[in-house]
Amino acid sequence: MNSQVCSIPESVSEVEANLKRLDRMLQAAHRSSIDIKESYDFYVLALKEFNKENITDAYLYYDRAKYELTSAINGAKFQIKGSRFHSLRTLSYFFKLYGLYAVIFGTLSIFLFGYLIYRYAQTSILDVPLWSAFFAGLGSSAQILTGVADDLRRDGMVTRYKRLWYMAIPLLSLIFGYMAYLLFSSGLIAFNANSQSRTFSTMFVCFLTGFLTNWLINRLSRMSRDL
Repeated sequence: MNSQVCSIPESVSEVEANLKRLDRMLQAAHRSSIDIKESYDFYVLALKEFNKENITDAYLYYDRAKYELTSAINGAKFQIKGSRFHSLRTLSYFFKLYGLYAVIFGTLSIFLFGYLIYRYAQTSILDVPLWSAFFAGLGSSAQILTGVADDLRRDGMVTRYKRLWYMAIPLLSLIFGYMAYLLFSSGLIAFNANSQSRTFSTMFVCFLTGFLTNWLINRLSRMSRDL
């Protein structure tokens, strides 16, 4: 059989990547209450053949599993006068698969922190302006959107921001931004610049601190485990 005509990948890594994507698709469908039994059965068969290094059979089972998943998604849609319309379950599936919940949350966070910067820019706590925390919030919101965009560009679906834990990132970034301002205003890190340039530099540092919130969480968690 001509593998090029059947579009069967010859690379083991390509089949493995396809199976990983299908696994995420099945998880999203299952969490959206879509019946995936038929698709999952063929997925299991594909995994078994893949573990036996039968690449052709593994891909054929994968292709059938994907077909059954598509049929299950179509079956979960509303049908009115011969036309199919998305139901709450199918909308939930696509929102989970493509990270639309994270996109909406990140976008709303950007508008929220932008408003807070505009409205409370002159407000301070313990001589620390609150814009320092709000700029960090902007940075963390940008991090969420950037992460979703990077996942979609690389994998065609969301792999990182698919759980609700990302909602805690902007809250933690407020603390990190506040502390970043204290660090730079204390003189431990000096800027050879005038007052206006120093303010803009501090804003950028607070924004960057918020953007690196996920990295800071990993570092602090690793430090706490080592203590």
